[in-house]
Amino acid sequence: ELFAQYDLIVDGTDNFATRYLVNDACVLLGKPYVWGSIYRFDGQASVFWAEYGPCYRCLYPEPPPPGMVPSCAEGGVLGVLCASIGSIQVTEAIKLLAGIGDPLLGRLIIYDALEMTYRQVKIRKDPNCAVCGDNPTVTELIDYEAFCGTISEAAAEAARDSTISVVQLKAMLDARGAGTRDFVLIDVREEVEWEIVQIPGAILIPKGQFLDGSALASLPTDKQIVLYCKVGGRSAEALAVVQGAGFTDAIHVGGGINAWVAQIELDKPSY
Repeated sequence: ELFAQYDLIVDGTDNFATRYLVNDACVLLGKPYVWGSIYRFDGQASVFWAEYGPCYRCLYPEPPPPGMVPSCAEGGVLGVLCASIGSIQVTEAIKLLAGIGDPLLGRLIIYDALEMTYRQVKIRKDPNCAVCGDNPTVTELIDYEAFCGTISEAAAEAARDSTISVVQLKAMLDARGAGTRDFVLIDVREEVEWEIVQIPGAILIPKGQFLDGSALASLPTDKQIVLYCKVGGRSAEALAVVQGAGFTDAIHVGGGINAWVAQIELDKPSY
């Protein structure tokens, strides 16, 4: 309802949940989306318009795992980048409204302030895109915080130096199978999710049992704890609880079961 009143949307937000929300709303309404992003000494800008080219999801189909990308407060950002990237966005907005020039449709501008260079990368429309592809699965706005695995500050802090990839987990499982390493792999999803798909060798303890403390007594003190969920958000929350209870070497799997199915066991179902 808000976007429907305007001819185009200029996005200056700083979180993934809002970016996916803005993109999907623009696709569903057929509006052009002028996007910009900054971090540390770098910036990016583009124009997404599904009727004429790719959308944001074509460039970034999935958000990064929770805890993998530091915030601007943690990583820092060169303040003047707001003006550098913002001016590109305003220029693109004026071009679109006036119908002049060649907008950044299908092109991504990458700015490196330290080297004072601009690079251009071509972006193609993804026929399998979840929102603008040939057979879209996102046909209305969804819960974007759940989609992006939005987590608390405590969970983000716990995950920052305690996140492994599914490739690393696979190597750990191989080592456990060979008898050279031992740990406990715990799935913190719900039972109905567990029944759809799970990682071999895992046990199920839903996140709620960590949050209420009932799961802690059953955890072994002589083995490392490895947690995973669907995308990483719930396992990061459970990780904060586990580490706070004294299991300081506990870790979790970034990307969760979704990343496992996408990279390791491609024949398994996803949901």
